[in-house]
Amino acid sequence: MKQLMNLNFSKHFLTLNDYFLTQEKFELYQDPDTELIKTIPQPKVLDPYYESEDYLSHDDTSSSFFARCYNVAKGFNLKSKTSLIKKFALQGKVLDIGAGVGDLVRALENCGMDSTGFEPSAKARLVAQEKGIDLHASLEVFDPHSFDLISMYHVLEHVLDVEKQKEKILELLQPNGVLILALPNYESYDAKFYGKYWAGYDVPRHLFHFNKKAVRRLFEKEFEIIKMQPMWFDSFYVSMLSSKYKKSLFPFLSGTFIGFLSNLIAMSTKEPSSITYILKKRF
Repeated sequence: MKQLMNLNFSKHFLTLNDYFLTQEKFELYQDPDTELIKTIPQPKVLDPYYESEDYLSHDDTSSSFFARCYNVAKGFNLKSKTSLIKKFALQGKVLDIGAGVGDLVRALENCGMDSTGFEPSAKARLVAQEKGIDLHASLEVFDPHSFDLISMYHVLEHVLDVEKQKEKILELLQPNGVLILALPNYESYDAKFYGKYWAGYDVPRHLFHFNKKAVRRLFEKEFEIIKMQPMWFDSFYVSMLSSKYKKSLFPFLSGTFIGFLSNLIAMSTKEPSSITYILKKRF
């Protein structure tokens, strides 16, 4: 397997902590050519960093205020995701990589689509199973060229080897198949406003960090980016968490304001808090 474009993470970008869970210190280093950013060090065992009921993509049982905000945003986002996938997948087969507790797989099934999900977290798969959603624990169970569309919503930033993941996607997609990626954007206003406290960095669970240039450079040989669109609700939830990490007096109010301001600025800069990329396989 070829290396990740021989990247040179030589430019120090930021020092920050795992404000979500452990308070451990990490460094972010950028590859000057692609502008991709890497979390350093990358823990050899990542599972303990996800072990919290407040890690909501793996456990939807929390009843905290932030969990309620997350679930409201998730409801809106699910409608947007299913609408987008239906548009590009037509009646084809869909794979959701990093399916979490299976909500998108279930939403697509409810729309009459042939969908399945892969989720490496045993905890998340168990939660999904309790809701009647069976998720796969490995991508190796799927035959080559099995899918017309693959979605990865806030997943690629968690992957240990981006190039290896890309090669697997290429193997699983049909010719001219579609890949949907959703990623935090460190060029957004809320990222710059909160700096090291920005929840979109989420170290060390996020191993890599992307802007538009990084996505283009990593995928341009194998994929054509046919569309980019903002995920407007992400800015509010991310900003609320960031305000909490920053120990703001009223994180809900300040986060709501910064999230709104970030979206307003993004209308002109085209740099929202999170971006959905729609990519078409070139062959």
